[in-house]
Order: sequence, then structure tokens, then C-alpha cells
Amino acid sequence: MSEAKKIDGRRERSRLTRRRIVDAATRAFVRDGFLATTIEDVAEQAGVAVQTVYYVFGTKPKLLAAVLDASIVGDVEPVAVLQRGWVEALRAEKDATAAVRRLVEGAVMIVARATPIYEVIRRAAADADVSALLADTRRRRRDDQHQLIEILADAGHLHQDVDVDTAADVLYAVINEEVFQLLTVDRGWAIDRFVGWITGLLQQQLLRPAATPAG
Repeated sequence: MSEAKKIDGRRERSRLTRRRIVDAATRAFVRDGFLATTIEDVAEQAGVAVQTVYYVFGTKPKLLAAVLDASIVGDVEPVAVLQRGWVEALRAEKDATAAVRRLVEGAVMIVARATPIYEVIRRAAADADVSALLADTRRRRRDDQHQLIEILADAGHLHQDVDVDTAADVLYAVINEEVFQLLTVDRGWAIDRFVGWITGLLQQQLLRPAATPAG
């Protein structure tokens, strides 16, 4: 076997190990909460040594952060949200209405995946490390949403009276784990209904008006 294949094999084994640990930690955190979950619990459920979990992630708060990151992007690959395929499709979208719909669908799917872990983080925020993770999560979401709005602005989709910061604030206010949980969990909305409501709201608030026919 060539050295390159050996390296590729080690990388794949490392990726699969990381995936098993993240999956096990996700189940444990959601089921038992952050404080009650131990590294030993996660290692046992992942089928790895305790030392392996510490080697890969270092501390339990860092493991929680990795679980959150995986829930946001949907996997453990080192590819940022804004480099994902749905964002590239958003950049290529020429129709303003379709662009807003695409943005909402992508952003809501992130929130839907992240909400269970976000709730774990929120409940454990008395811990200083977890509190810092919660603050950083909100900051990163606002930054990503601002860049998504910039994509709409660069394409000329925003209403001329709506600045990018205001538009990003509106997006930040309506697409987040708190609102998602209030409507889909507490009130029982289907995700399609939630997406439709957000899409209609943002189209009304952000898009340039349709041209008035000459008469």
C-alpha cells in the first residue's frame, strides 16, 4: 500500500471516529443534559476509549461546541455554512422571490437541526464555558445571516429603502431557535408552515417592489 493511501485511510478512520463520538455525544446531551453527561458516558456509547474523546476534543465544553457545529452544518466536515451548496445556489439565483425562499429554507433547516442542542446549551448556561458558547453561537448566527443578506443585496433584491444591517436584524429576529421552538414545538406548526410564514414576512419586508405596469 502506498504512503498516500495509508494517510487517506488514517484520515478516514479519524473522520469516522469523530463522527461516532459526535453522534454519541448528541444523543447523551439531548437525553441527559450537559451537566449530567460525562465523557465516560460518551466514550462508552461511541465504542471508543475515554482517552480518545479527550484526545480528539479536549474538554466537555469543546465536545459540546463540536456537537453544535455538526448540528448546524449537518455533518462533521470542515466546511463552513457559507461554503455549503445551498448558499452557492442562493448566490446564483436571479429571481428575488425565489432567492428569499431559498435563503429561508436553508436557514430554517439549520435552526431545525440545531434547536435540540441549542436548548441543551441554553439550560446549561450557568456554566461559564457554556455561557460563552451560547454568546458565540448567537454572534456567529448574526454574522452568517448578515452575509446571507449581503448576497441578496449584491444581487439587487433588497428594497431600496432597506439597508443591509436592518435586513439582517429582521432575519436574526425571526429565524432563530427560540422562535422556531415557540411555533413548531409549543404551537405545533409544521416546518413547511413555518418556512412559508417566514418567507412571506421577509418578502414583504425586504424585497424591492414589483414594477408598476405602465398605464
